[in-house]
Amino acid sequence: MILELNEEQKMLQKTARELMEKEIIPIADDYDRKYRPLPRDIAVDLMKKLAPLGYIGSVLAQEYGGHGLDFISYGILIEELSRAYASLGLVVVVQNESLLTTLFKEGTPEQKQKFIPKVLALEKVCCLASTEPDVGSGARDIKTTAVLSGSYYVLNGTKIWISNGHIADIAVVFASTDRSKGTLGITCFIVDRAESPFATRDLLHLGLRSCPTSELVFEDCRVPKDNILGSLGEGYRLALQDFLQIRTCMAMMSTGIAQAALDASIKYARERRQFGRPIGTFQLIQEMIADMVIAIESARFLYRQACYLLSKGESCFREASMAKAFATEMAIGATSKAIEIHGAYGVSEEYPLERYFRDARMLTFADGTTEIQKLIVSRETLGMPAFV
Repeated sequence: MILELNEEQKMLQKTARELMEKEIIPIADDYDRKYRPLPRDIAVDLMKKLAPLGYIGSVLAQEYGGHGLDFISYGILIEELSRAYASLGLVVVVQNESLLTTLFKEGTPEQKQKFIPKVLALEKVCCLASTEPDVGSGARDIKTTAVLSGSYYVLNGTKIWISNGHIADIAVVFASTDRSKGTLGITCFIVDRAESPFATRDLLHLGLRSCPTSELVFEDCRVPKDNILGSLGEGYRLALQDFLQIRTCMAMMSTGIAQAALDASIKYARERRQFGRPIGTFQLIQEMIADMVIAIESARFLYRQACYLLSKGESCFREASMAKAFATEMAIGATSKAIEIHGAYGVSEEYPLERYFRDARMLTFADGTTEIQKLIVSRETLGMPAFV
């Protein structure tokens, strides 16, 4: 794989960072305290500020109104946004990954014409609904049902920990259409809230506070059968493909958060003086900075390796899980070290370090825990699954 960014990618990185410094970083701490979660109108307004740079429909083909970026360029955008305000980073990732990518690959011409323009214009906010109260890592055991009734499927069930859930106009929902078939009985549905209403309830959480996270309840929710995404019984396959990109995005986000913690630590270590000299001259501080730099560069390499394979259209279960497992745990360690370097100021809300730490802690759970990622890496390496 290519390790060095090309000139276009370097310019994109520079432009993204300038936008973050001007528009997003100045509001991040205030919004994180004020909005739990972001109201829909504010979330949409923020995404509209980011959209011209390529944040919405990033890797979607230009013929469908997207920006046609490669995945490494997409990683640059998400890393820079997460460095500034990870909650907003997750809102953007979900807007992109929940519908656009799969719809482009699997949707009918009619579905693309109906949904893509509205999602790109941010007239419709999207979410991805897989996790249930009793179904997390074991997605094959989905309990939400979809029963055919004439020209509709009737959905019943509950989804939980759904990012963007409360503000979403469209939910991409995985439901069982035939439990006797196991994973081959899971189907993916595009549920447009305007024509197929469902209820939501906000869930408060430790980090990523501004990202709406919700419970979704489907009670006799009638969804047109034309809204099946892909084919009947293909939902589990689509979910696995979605996870490749989303897990890579979690690694991008974690790297951005850790980079923000490192940047703050470097500045503080240069300016803070103890015993008559900057604390950056102390060997133990230098050791922590070195550990952070090495870990962050390693995480960046891993997620860009996955991006490289995604851009080539190759399967990357091993690489995406490696990136997700390493980067999310790395971000916890890096933000913890940053707090240590800042001393008491590290846990003060006057500094963003405590936000970085809280946000990093959340990403180990999203879209498969670290333990699940390790099992996937081992499965791909040994050719022997641990899942029963």
